[in-house]
Amino acid sequence: MNIKVEFFQDDLIQAIGAGIYAVSIEQNNKYKVLYIGESVFVLVRCASHLYELKKKPEYFGFTYKTIDNPSITLKFSLIEKNSDNISRKRRELELIKERNPLCQNLISDRMKNVEDKIKALTQFLNDNKEIC
Repeated sequence: MNIKVEFFQDDLIQAIGAGIYAVSIEQNNKYKVLYIGESVFVLVRCASHLYELKKKPEYFGFTYKTIDNPSITLKFSLIEKNSDNISRKRRELELIKERNPLCQNLISDRMKNVEDKIKALTQFLNDNKEIC
């Protein structure tokens, strides 16, 4: 794994509590949300996502080739703090529908199947390659 990771760069303390977060990808100054989630302990949940990604790159749609691309930055960020379980889950679904994350279906907070995640991320990366 050779991508750069920004882990709550400006919100580390805020991410200790409950809220809604985004996992995004940036390449060549182009940005796209991969995943939106919610948790009682955002920081812990996102550390778990990072662990899963390290074990299986396809977790967020990477391949063994794309996970080694140093021009890619994976960003974990807090969208909003929210300690109310019901409103947090409702707001998470609203944000998923608004931002259309690459790895999620728009029906619920569930991820797409592996093939669809890889296809969506690969298309984003190919569309944003720098031409030399």
